[in-house]
Amino acid sequence: MAAKFKKESGTTLTDFILKEKVEEAKRLLRYTDKTTTAIAAYLGFSSQSHFTKVFQKYAEKTPTEYRKLHNK
Repeated sequence: MAAKFKKESGTTLTDFILKEKVEEAKRLLRYTDKTTTAIAAYLGFSSQSHFTKVFQKYAEKTPTEYRKLHNK
């Protein structure tokens, strides 16, 4: 199933899921006052540091930097 997903979408299932989680995290960072720890837990990350690492990979900023940039 994962191979078929990659063939049809051009991305791995894991990458797709993580990108979707980061997009949801962006919405939560912009429109709520939830802490990054709460967002990480809500999205099912094992720790805040793992969440930050994944977020930075796909958003090219830390969650804190992203929130500051978009909540002026």
